[in-house]
Amino acid sequence: MQRFERNISILGRSKRTFDHYSRHVAALALHFGKIPTELDPEDIKDYLFELQKRSKTPSQSYFKHTVYGLRFLLKTEGLPYSYLHLPTIPKVKKLPVILSREEIWRMLQTAELLKHKLLIGLIYGCGLRYMEVRNIELRIWILTGKCFTLCRVKAGKTVMFPCRSI
Repeated sequence: MQRFERNISILGRSKRTFDHYSRHVAALALHFGKIPTELDPEDIKDYLFELQKRSKTPSQSYFKHTVYGLRFLLKTEGLPYSYLHLPTIPKVKKLPVILSREEIWRMLQTAELLKHKLLIGLIYGCGLRYMEVRNIELRIWILTGKCFTLCRVKAGKTVMFPCRSI
């Protein structure tokens, strides 16, 4: 377990990652009464199948943490992933939610503070990302007609954005 914790720390993972992975690997070890690297791949598959059946949520985070913890254990022990025949977990690719003009207008009308209205307007009116808006400093705005220029928004570059009405 010390080697497991050391490797997680060296790779820059958080303490919580170690806690999650070790908890799930320990639950598997307690279930079978031996360490996972000594188990038969069929036993692992049966255990993972039981986890999937027990899960009531679509995210199946307990299942995922168990598989990721086992993968990290195998990596720590210098064994290939194919050693236990672990399943691949597909990433769900979701499209971003795009609000209609009416929804944005309602958000602007319900926002009480001017700074909230300004943030909503910048995000949706100029197509800025949350982190780009968060990094804006008021002293670097340059208003010119129907555009404004922001310095140091994207990778230290000066970017000009149109001001559109919503």
